[in-house]
Amino acid sequence: MKQETLILVAKLRRLAAKQGKSFDVARFVTDLGFAKTVLDDVLDSDDEEVLLTGLSLMKELGFTTVIPVVQAPIQAAVSPAPTVPIPPKTQGNTYIGRLR
Repeated sequence: MKQETLILVAKLRRLAAKQGKSFDVARFVTDLGFAKTVLDDVLDSDDEEVLLTGLSLMKELGFTTVIPVVQAPIQAAVSPAPTVPIPPKTQGNTYIGRLR
């Protein structure tokens, strides 16, 4: 494991201990399942430093992957009204109906 990763583990351990969520560093480094469980527990926090450290550590351990988002074409919410052909006007007046 790289030294930068080990530094992040130590920093996360210190920050987690402040929240009462300490963990075994040796097991964290050797067991990825345990590391994932610990990160899930520790990242349930409002502390920004804990979140940033945990996310950086997740990236270093390969727990995060970038999934490209494919956007579907946007369809109009309202479909246009059907076009009704207008008959052409005829020359002069035409009789349409009768009056009573």
